[in-house]
Amino acid sequence: MTGTHFLIVILAAAFINTAFYIYARKKLGIPKPPWWYKPVNSTQGLLEIALLILLGFSVLRFPPEIMLFFFLYLMNGLRTFMEWKYEREEKQYVHYLFSTVLSLVIFIYICIFF
Repeated sequence: MTGTHFLIVILAAAFINTAFYIYARKKLGIPKPPWWYKPVNSTQGLLEIALLILLGFSVLRFPPEIMLFFFLYLMNGLRTFMEWKYEREEKQYVHYLFSTVLSLVIFIYICIFF
């Protein structure tokens, strides 16, 4: 994958994700989260740290662009589940669910075409 094509994919994903987030906040009444994400409980925090460590080791063995989107898929999937299970009334899980699906689509796109 060339650097330019990867940059276009990243920028398109960021734009789509931001546009959906703004739309979902207005439509569903999702409160604005704090600037830095706070885990729902300590288990989620430990799992996210473990995923980050695994990303560091896997980048040495596998292509970084594939591992980046796979990491985003796993991280957003974990956040979706935790937000849905423990803080359902805030509806923040809708945004993380969309980000999970978007990360999966981009991961599949990268795996098929590159």
